Amino acid sequence: MFKKLYVLMAFTVVFVSGCANQENNLSQGEGMQTLQSDGSKTIEQSVSKNAEKELSEFNEITDVVAVNNKDQLLVGFKIKQFSKFRTKKIEEKVNKKLQKEFPEFEIIASSDLKIFVETERIKKQFSSKTTQQKEINKRMSKIIKLSHEQT
Repeated sequence: MFKKLYVLMAFTVVFVSGCANQENNLSQGEGMQTLQSDGSKTIEQSVSKNAEKELSEFNEITDVVAVNNKDQLLVGFKIKQFSKFRTKKIEEKVNKKLQKEFPEFEIIASSDLKIFVETERIKKQFSSKTTQQKEINKRMSKIIKLSHEQT
């Protein structure tokens, strides 16, 4: 009798703490990210946030990461396992959607895992205040060259 009660209490504690942690993560990520360079100039990441939001609505996509500078939007995304047979069609659909939503940006979107990981690294660099815009632009151009080589 007491074993069942202990197991039930332990399960409840784990469940409640897991839900509380998820709410904490959501509230922390809602702020607008900006990239600061040379002390005065900032690049708002609201465009990349909007792109992530738009693409997360696709059923075939499991994870999205995006970064932007003043004229380019770099998007990496993961496709669900059973949708990988239609990768080209999904990439075309994503590119059309992003071109329609953000016509002022050059869109680079890819489902390649390497590009996804590199884009995620750039996004993590936004949180460090020491990263300069030149370095971010250089890494973005390297990723863009890599995406063009693969196609």
